[in-house]
Amino acid sequence: MSTLTTDRLVLRPFKEGDAGMMYRNWTSDEQVARYCHWSRHENLDATAWLLKMYLEEAASGFDFRWAITEKDSDEPIGAIDVVEISDNGKTAEIGYVLSRRYWGRGYMTEAFRAVIRELHDNGITKIKAVHHIDNPGSGRVMEKCGLRFVGTGKAIEKWGSDTLCDVCLYELVWS
Repeated sequence: MSTLTTDRLVLRPFKEGDAGMMYRNWTSDEQVARYCHWSRHENLDATAWLLKMYLEEAASGFDFRWAITEKDSDEPIGAIDVVEISDNGKTAEIGYVLSRRYWGRGYMTEAFRAVIRELHDNGITKIKAVHHIDNPGSGRVMEKCGLRFVGTGKAIEKWGSDTLCDVCLYELVWS
């Protein structure tokens, strides 16, 4: 898996030992989890399980998930990954999460742009992303990265639930 570098960030593969920082920085935060498909982690064991899954998927060849870190620190402050690949490997849907302490600094826009470049360099011709309709800040990130609003839809609110929520759909397509 590649490591991506931007002006202020390093996007690197997840590694053993990240679970505690992930739990402290975002998985235990109710406000961060509010608009995500996952619920707030009640304990470090839940985050350790998630990290184990990430590491197993990486070991099996999944190359499109990064821990977001600041250049001067190896501590993960968020994550960005491909949540689905479709259209014979030409379309990638991106998901992301960032510690609340880092909201409003442009970090996610910077990380998302780096991932878009990486995916384009790897033959992806269409990027998709969705956000909960009540989370317009995420839509602004998408727009700053060149994605265009294409409509609204329904999605499962939380994994393991039958409850649906309204989402906004965005796309970026290369000719």
